[in-house]
This record gives sequence, structure tokens and C-alpha cells, in this order.
Amino acid sequence: MPEFGVATKAIIFNTKLKKYLVLKKSDIEDINPNTFDMSGGRMEFGEKLEEAVIREAKEETGLDVEVKRVFNAWTFVKKDKDFQLTGIDFLCLAEQEEVKLSEEHSGFEWRSAQKIIGDEKYPGWLRKTIEKAEKVRNTLGT
Repeated sequence: MPEFGVATKAIIFNTKLKKYLVLKKSDIEDINPNTFDMSGGRMEFGEKLEEAVIREAKEETGLDVEVKRVFNAWTFVKKDKDFQLTGIDFLCLAEQEEVKLSEEHSGFEWRSAQKIIGDEKYPGWLRKTIEKAEKVRNTLGT
């Protein structure tokens, strides 16, 4: 039977560093291990969207985030596993710089939007997401 889930992603901008947090997935991840990603994960039953994104950010990075707004939605289908995931991206702000990674990730980087967007080591979807987040952030004046 096909599986379906809803996930939230925290696109975290550090207000002191003026940079975004990019995570490196560990090799134990079932979807795209050892690739770059943003903090996030599947919602728990009965959870509100903002609760899910705050929880996931805390669990995966140790950061307390302030949710600013939703700015993007997407879906991912893995046909060989009969799996579909729909996601909602939130622009989130953090003041802390110290990241405490969960076992889901093996590394992290604080990078400017320009460096992420212009660096092909990051997947195309991640570069586009940061580009959208940066436009939203600039309209909010954060």
C-alpha cells in the first residue's frame, strides 16, 4: 500500500551571522543520505504546522527558532518505494550560532544566500528554496 506523509522544513536564517543553516544528512537516512538538506521532518498526528517545524528544528539542530511565515510548498514521489511526501517550507529566524546536531545529520554550515545559490555542490532544489526564502526575508525586512 502506498505511503503518504506531510513534512515541514525550517529554512533557518541567523539574524546575527546573516547566514542560512545548511545541514548534511548522515548515511543512516533513508531518503537521499549524505546530501545537503534543511532542517525538517514529518508531522506527528494532531500536530499543528508551526509546532512541527519548531519541534523538528529543535530536535535536529538544538536551535530555538522564530517562525516568520510559510513561503513554499512541494511534493516528492519515490515510485520504487510507493512513497509520497508533501512539504511546507517556513522561513525561520534564530539568534543562536551553536548547532547541536541529531544523529540524522553529520555536519552543518552557516552560509550566505549568495554562496548557497551560486554553489553547485548544493542540490538545485535547495538553491531555489534559499533564493525564494531570501526574497521573502527581504520583503519582511529581517
